[in-house]
Amino acid sequence: MNNIETNTAIGTTTSNKMIKPIALAATVFIAMLVSSSSFAHQFDIDSKGAEAIKQHQQLMNQHIQVAEQEFNAELEKNLDQQLQTAAHKFMTQACAKYGLEFDTQSETCSS
Repeated sequence: MNNIETNTAIGTTTSNKMIKPIALAATVFIAMLVSSSSFAHQFDIDSKGAEAIKQHQQLMNQHIQVAEQEFNAELEKNLDQQLQTAAHKFMTQACAKYGLEFDTQSETCSS
């Protein structure tokens, strides 16, 4: 029969690396949400204060968006690299099974 071997080490380390930044961001976000809502009633905000808060929120949203884009780009790069490595490993083994070599240029088995 076919022997199919799976390697979960790649997925495990990737998911472990992703959990830490996501957990940190979630913790910071929740802390900011709780602290801002619990003290909001203590301050009377005039129009200048409201405008400053609005500008600050816009700035924070911009920073969050940039951070998310960078994080997603890094994840995509890592995933693409892992997929390419796994595909090359699989094809090398498949070609070797039939006494052939895997050509990375043409991505085919050759003699």
